[in-house]
Amino acid sequence: MRKVRYGLAGFVVVLSAVCMVAYAAATVPEQVTIDDCQSKQPAVKFSHKAHTAKTACSTCHHTQKDLTAEKAAEAKPCETCHNTPEKAETPKCSEMSLTKNPYHIACINCHKEELKKNAQAKAPTKCTDCHVKAG
Repeated sequence: MRKVRYGLAGFVVVLSAVCMVAYAAATVPEQVTIDDCQSKQPAVKFSHKAHTAKTACSTCHHTQKDLTAEKAAEAKPCETCHNTPEKAETPKCSEMSLTKNPYHIACINCHKEELKKNAQAKAPTKCTDCHVKAG
C-alpha cells in the first residue's frame, strides 16, 4: 500500500511539473506587436518566441529580474513604464530619437551587438526593417 501511495504521489508531482511547463509555454506569446506609441511609423511585429530562445526574459523586461518563462503571466509590457514614465530619466516610447525611445535604445543596441558577433544575423537596425509598411 505504501508503494502505491508513493508511486501515486510521484506521478502527481511529475504531472504538476508538466502542466506548469505547458501553461508557461501557452502564456508566452509567439509574436508581439508593439503599437502602443506609434505615431509616424507603422507598428512593429516581431517574433517573441525567437527572442526568448536567444536571451533571458529580464533582458527586455528589465524591471523583473526574476522573470522566467514559467512566470510569463507576470510579465509587464514595456508600455507599463514607458508610455507615461514616472521619472524624467525613464525613456519615453513616444520619442522618435534613437537615444530617447526605449525600444530604439534596447532593440537596436542589442541588434548591433549581435551583428558584431555574427554579420549574417537577422538583427535589423534600420527604421524600415522593423516598421514595415502594409501593402
